[in-house]
Amino acid sequence: MFRSLLKLIESPEKIDFFRLFYPSFSLPLVSISSDGLKAVKEYGHCRGTQLVIENNGLYALSDFNECLQYSQYLSGSWFNARDYLSSVSENFRNLIERMLTLYTDLGIPTSPLDDLELFTSIILSRNTDYHRNTVGWVKKLLKTFPSLESLINAESDFLVSRVSSSYQVLELPKILDCYLRVRNLLKGPSENSRALLRCPGVGPKTLYAYILFVKLDSRYAPIDTNLLSFLSRLRDLRRIISKSALPIKEYCFKYVCDSCPKNGVCIEALLRNKLGPLNGWFQTVAFLHNKTYCATRKCLVCPLSTECLSFIGRGDLTS
Repeated sequence: MFRSLLKLIESPEKIDFFRLFYPSFSLPLVSISSDGLKAVKEYGHCRGTQLVIENNGLYALSDFNECLQYSQYLSGSWFNARDYLSSVSENFRNLIERMLTLYTDLGIPTSPLDDLELFTSIILSRNTDYHRNTVGWVKKLLKTFPSLESLINAESDFLVSRVSSSYQVLELPKILDCYLRVRNLLKGPSENSRALLRCPGVGPKTLYAYILFVKLDSRYAPIDTNLLSFLSRLRDLRRIISKSALPIKEYCFKYVCDSCPKNGVCIEALLRNKLGPLNGWFQTVAFLHNKTYCATRKCLVCPLSTECLSFIGRGDLTS
């Protein structure tokens, strides 16, 4: 066998693998070099595949042609946000065009054939710091157990000693047991994924993250506090967002979005209607932007500061 090379992105701009994988639930499956220019798939499908940024390109390296082709998902290059700009409504168009300028080569990195690993990453991100806690938990689980399927028989004491005493980790065996029982029901169209809501601990955010990262349906986005706080800061959008409510599990289980009685007030439905296939990408880059600028209070250098109510309303802000 010999290692083959495939160029995925020509002359990538403003990108390294820390930035690329930061918003992705596939982050625990890769290791990234200290300079951010190389990533290796450590776990799951096409393990050993490398992604490198060099010579004005983002490349995939693998011994297997199948994995070279699969690397479009690992790198996020399967999704080109500019292809869907025409689907964006007028009141979101200016923001999306600016985000496209800021995050030109940022796609949606994922690994759809690692559905169990991605579901684990998503469900362990509930009510905790994803990068500080979840990523480490998933990596420990993948190192400790021969497969995540075998985790359903794990004793709590063992999980505490080897992984964490957090309720997210301790609840994981019963949630994965449920996932494995409904797994076949999830096959096919994205809407089949609503069967996930039968499982304990699974709500709309987990459902829509699964649809985006496993089903590759970018019309859906996991609505979280990062996205809501980001949108509420923008003067042209705050009024629109203020009239919307979070999706409700009982309704998400019973109805598809277009026929749901809450369609008129649900923010998930609102963003789908306004953004179309860019909904999932927008959530991804908004998460990165919020963590890069808003959470670290880098308001003076934020490219969106002129539209930000938090910045406009604080004339004394100096950092």
